Amino acid sequence: MRLSQRDIVCVSVMDWDHPFRSSRHHLMEALASRNRVLFVNNQVNPYFAVKHWKEARARRMLRHWWDARQNPQRELPGLWSFTPPPSIPMGQITDPHLFSAIYRLNQARLRKGVQRACKLLNFQRPLLWISFNTLSSESLIGALNEDLVIYHCTDAIEAMPAHSRFAPVVEKRLLAAADLVFCSSRALAQAKDAQNPACHYIPNGADVDLFEQTWKRAHRPFNVLQHLPPGPVLGFAGHMEERFDFDLLAAVAQSRPRWNFALAGPLSPRCRGAAKILQGLPNVHFLGLLPREQLPAFFNQCHALLIPFVSTAQTRAIYPLKLNEYLATGKPVALTPFSDLREFDRWIHKGAGVSGFLEACEHALNDHNPSRAQERIGIANQNRWDNRVVQMEQIILSALARIP
Repeated sequence: MRLSQRDIVCVSVMDWDHPFRSSRHHLMEALASRNRVLFVNNQVNPYFAVKHWKEARARRMLRHWWDARQNPQRELPGLWSFTPPPSIPMGQITDPHLFSAIYRLNQARLRKGVQRACKLLNFQRPLLWISFNTLSSESLIGALNEDLVIYHCTDAIEAMPAHSRFAPVVEKRLLAAADLVFCSSRALAQAKDAQNPACHYIPNGADVDLFEQTWKRAHRPFNVLQHLPPGPVLGFAGHMEERFDFDLLAAVAQSRPRWNFALAGPLSPRCRGAAKILQGLPNVHFLGLLPREQLPAFFNQCHALLIPFVSTAQTRAIYPLKLNEYLATGKPVALTPFSDLREFDRWIHKGAGVSGFLEACEHALNDHNPSRAQERIGIANQNRWDNRVVQMEQIILSALARIP
């Protein structure tokens, strides 16, 4: 039995048109095939929109704030995105009284906007799905005549350097109010279970249909990588921010000058200093953010794929979405032991420190047996997003059945 003909309000920490496809994008797209979904974009302040006006998503915010006639906006059959009213900046506020006052004002504006969108779409008794948006969701609880409140926790918020110091306090209230809690890693599930017994470990999945294109058919040489000097190519795709171990990769690249390191993705402005040495190495190539549809062609030209993350309180609580995507390509994977990923031990190569990670990379470069590649692809197929959605739906249906 599948969840169907329900209305779902997903309050997302990432916009629908964010350049990265996250778990919330995959889950809501799948649920929208049998239900109706209102995808509420992150509530942001006008300064962000003006600063990033060259980006399509910032221009959309400005347009919707100016003229609300296309807000909510249909994105897919069964799915609409909604740009909430602008918020007052509060991320850097340290005074609790000032934070509380601004938070209440932002929450009131959010609640009024989402209620209006639900009324326009005639949403009835929705499921309120809070997708890790701790600071732009609380006022919706009880305001939408919802049947269930679901909190989807994908990170250790208390360990995230860019979040408000008050976010963990708000998260505790969300956990207390939630009927169901989904956690994307074992560490998160263990931590949140103490605050809400209706906590379930549902790890991230993989968009296998996209990434299997890496091995299903030949690609033209990727237009940047075809000009690299001879030698193996070790690739990374993703956001390079505080989780990325710039010093480790710089040391490995310096010790293997004939290896090419191709890094596809944006570099966080906060990490420019940390990336300075890495950027200066001749065998390290920063490619910038690639369109998602180009990633199979990029991976096709790589000999091994990397996840060089630091070990911190934040990374110990994550289940990296990119791991299953990497495995779906069939390529060998080398990573640092930053999190509990025990179920993948047979199919990945792990190493700590410079010597350990260097050894993991060498093992990965030698792990090109076709049968091993098929094993990796098989694991990714087991972890498709469709399978994750089915797991969540069964839990949701059981909870709905208990409603009087």
